[in-house]
Amino acid sequence: MTDFKWGKFNTTAKRYIAESDAFLNIAVGSIRSGKTITCLLRFLMFIDESPHTSFAIAGKTITSLRRNVIEPLCEMLESFGIDYEYHYQKQEINFLDNSIALFGIDKEGSDARIQGYTCAGALIDEATVMNQAGFQMLLSRCSLSDAKIFVTCNPGSPQNFVYTDYVGNKELIESGRVKVWNFLIEDNENLTEEYIQNIKSMYSKGSVFYKRHILNQWVSGQGAIFDSFTDDNILRGDIYLKDYLYFGIGSDYGTSTTTCYSLVGIKQNAEGIREYHVLDERYYNREEKGVSQTDSERVQDIIKLQEDYKLQKDTTFYVSHDAGSLKAELEKNADVRLSVETFMPDTLDCINRMSSLFHTNQLKIHESCKETIKQVQGYEWD
Repeated sequence: MTDFKWGKFNTTAKRYIAESDAFLNIAVGSIRSGKTITCLLRFLMFIDESPHTSFAIAGKTITSLRRNVIEPLCEMLESFGIDYEYHYQKQEINFLDNSIALFGIDKEGSDARIQGYTCAGALIDEATVMNQAGFQMLLSRCSLSDAKIFVTCNPGSPQNFVYTDYVGNKELIESGRVKVWNFLIEDNENLTEEYIQNIKSMYSKGSVFYKRHILNQWVSGQGAIFDSFTDDNILRGDIYLKDYLYFGIGSDYGTSTTTCYSLVGIKQNAEGIREYHVLDERYYNREEKGVSQTDSERVQDIIKLQEDYKLQKDTTFYVSHDAGSLKAELEKNADVRLSVETFMPDTLDCINRMSSLFHTNQLKIHESCKETIKQVQGYEWD
């Protein structure tokens, strides 16, 4: 575990820490706006003040919860000199006399795992991408005296239950039972201007994702095909090829528009669930270049990708059914070690499968694949 590095807390973060005394305290904000660390610190302060010893932390999945919350929580405890035990099988953290149960609330039936548990408070991360029944069940289980719940979320659709039932519920807010704070990426004093601009460049301006994740706006995703794609589906940091079981290369072949090749790594996560990671892209835009590529030139790009990752025969290159000339060029080039297969896409089935994998965090795209990310964000129904 690395040492936790305490950064600066801006005005919004300080207000949240000082004033989050409602039953439900919601931090809505842009990505990288500091809301998670702020809520986590406030949650630990609440545990310290509470006469009770049973608490809960919930996220979309245990995997995302471990990355977003559990790791910084353990680092914070270490920085305070507090011993703790993380029981992986039981999904529970114990420190001092306190017990924190951990829940993933990502699908129907999640509420059954929470039913019967009683606690004095909870931290709920990424509420807008949770299953509503599970979220509401956890609220009902915080039934001990003076219970408080601390919530983080990115904005979603105005029809999302977090907005309709809580953030936009004037009656609850006026009663004081719900409080809402808005965090912006520009307010995070721990980020450089260069980093902020890099993050903004990952999203297409005017897209629903830019409005939600950067501008902190509750806007409809009507028309967006992959509205289940979130910041959790973006991989960041170094790529370790040894972590993957095998690889494949998908292609989108265009003679008059764009051609793209995507290197996908397949691995199993800690829960034994298969994940698909888009690790690299090779992208050619005819309109930008002013000239179309020949099949021979396309093959050279594919060979370059092959050599960069030392890919062998056990890696399959999937060529579109309408790219017969490219397949022929690949098969006659002696430098191509890849297996080559033709695929006939069922567009609607592909969309449904990808949407499902985005939702369960089984499909992720590395931050370096900027064009792929922009395309996923920009796809809309006609």
